[in-house]
Amino acid sequence: MATTTSTTHVDAAKQSIVDAAHRLVQSGVLSRSQHGNISVRLPDGDRFILTSGGTLDSLTPNDLAVLDLQGKVLEGDMHPMAAEIIQMHAAVYRKRSDVNSVIHTHSPYVTAFAIAGREIPTAYEAMVRFDFTEPVPVARYGPRGSDKSVSNIIDVVGSHTKAVLLENHGLLAFDTDINRTVHDIMVLEESAEIILLADGIGGAKPIPREMVQATNERRDQFGGARP
Repeated sequence: MATTTSTTHVDAAKQSIVDAAHRLVQSGVLSRSQHGNISVRLPDGDRFILTSGGTLDSLTPNDLAVLDLQGKVLEGDMHPMAAEIIQMHAAVYRKRSDVNSVIHTHSPYVTAFAIAGREIPTAYEAMVRFDFTEPVPVARYGPRGSDKSVSNIIDVVGSHTKAVLLENHGLLAFDTDINRTVHDIMVLEESAEIILLADGIGGAKPIPREMVQATNERRDQFGGARP
């Protein structure tokens, strides 16, 4: 029975990744290459499923592998280029027990901030209402998937961080479930685009710190921002 239950959980998690990939593609928040990688922590807490190759527009359950939190492949095969980023996901799961999904993309407007080495400020109310109450931090550059890169990511992941900009690379977002992580990416890409537009007419003005709390109190008063 335990094996059946485990298999059921694995199959459900794999389908959730495929569905998330399709949502990201359809939303238009990905780069033209449709590049990205997605992972989901399994209910046992000690394993996760990760995309093992290909692009998100053609992802199937066969393109996924099961790994432990140290990054060892337990089921499936990892393409060498996919294996390169295993620790980018595993390290977040090890540090944050509340995180159950991690997604990496090269979303263009967000990646523009990453390329510039510039935090995304809390200047757009939608960011704050979806719990981005601090600027999205930048993890300093290290070659893709290297110990340096992973260490730089973990250095800026706090207890409430939901996304990190990978300097000269892209975005790493993570949340309590895969649907929230997908939505976080959409919120950040929209925010980054609008803030960059504001830069052309004098610059974005961050929401004052004392008003961040007031914004979320009002959100909660009317039933919350989450769909």
